[in-house]
Amino acid sequence: MKKFIIAASFAFAISASAFAKEPSKEPGSQVKQAFRTEFSHVSDVNWSPIGTEGIYKAEFKFNNENLQAFFTSEGEFIGTSREIVKTQLPLAIARQLDKQYSQYRIVTIFEYSKKDGVNYFVTLTGDKGTQIIKADVSGDLSVYQKNIK
Repeated sequence: MKKFIIAASFAFAISASAFAKEPSKEPGSQVKQAFRTEFSHVSDVNWSPIGTEGIYKAEFKFNNENLQAFFTSEGEFIGTSREIVKTQLPLAIARQLDKQYSQYRIVTIFEYSKKDGVNYFVTLTGDKGTQIIKADVSGDLSVYQKNIK
């Protein structure tokens, strides 16, 4: 469930329910220590909670790139994300997108790296609406979310 919430946050803003308890904007010491362990040379970090599930997002610059890192409230490192451009996609994904979605325009591409691999979330828009495609490094594409006009 936590991984689903993180992935969904790339595509759309998650809004808390009017009745849900809003988590603290600042994570606890376990989360901050886990961040320092993963990214020891980073100092300027902006923290924000994701939904009400106890997930925290750290936004920072690393090697001149804007990155986001995700942690549970217990300090477990979940993964990182960054926005990329089409030329940074693995060739297999770029070719499949051109073949299957030539009638769509790419709006955003996020690379999501976690312990068990890398996935890409590509937001496309066209005459039929907007959709988010999930891709793995081998070029397998699947519809993650679809919004028809």
